[in-house]
Amino acid sequence: MRVLMHSCCAPCSTFPLALMRSLGYSVSALFLNPNIYPDGEREKRWLTMKEFAATEKMPLLRVEMSHESWLEAVSRDLVKPRRCLICYRTRLQETARIARQEGFRFFTSSLLLSIYQDHEGIVREGLEASRRHSVEFLYFDFRKGYRRSREMARGKHLYMQKYCGCEFSHGGEPR
Repeated sequence: MRVLMHSCCAPCSTFPLALMRSLGYSVSALFLNPNIYPDGEREKRWLTMKEFAATEKMPLLRVEMSHESWLEAVSRDLVKPRRCLICYRTRLQETARIARQEGFRFFTSSLLLSIYQDHEGIVREGLEASRRHSVEFLYFDFRKGYRRSREMARGKHLYMQKYCGCEFSHGGEPR
């Protein structure tokens, strides 16, 4: 059973990958994160994701969407949590589209691991993307493995960021 996992970063992909593999899923990752700012931070996270995927022998795709187009989408409503929902929607719609196009039966997201994100919002957006693109949203409440994912990431010496990625998530000032 093939699943395409939208991967926000390598540390958040550790536990979901291990869990899904233990359940018999064949997991490929998609790095599609136009929200990450500045460009240097996005590249750091990409290189870490690439290294992690290679170590885990997990197929990895990277799809570019400009930060400017993402910013245009979320700027319709910059108030949290509404801007976050737009961000989830943008990334999950594209993940579902690619999953369908590439013949995956399922798609999911490592965002479901975070204890800091709007879990219900991610699920709603995943289900809507599933409906729109006719590919099944594979739901797991990965949050139970949040602490374990941090331990796994530290054990693998993965770069661990201090914010979700967007310039609004750490006081509006680019790092």
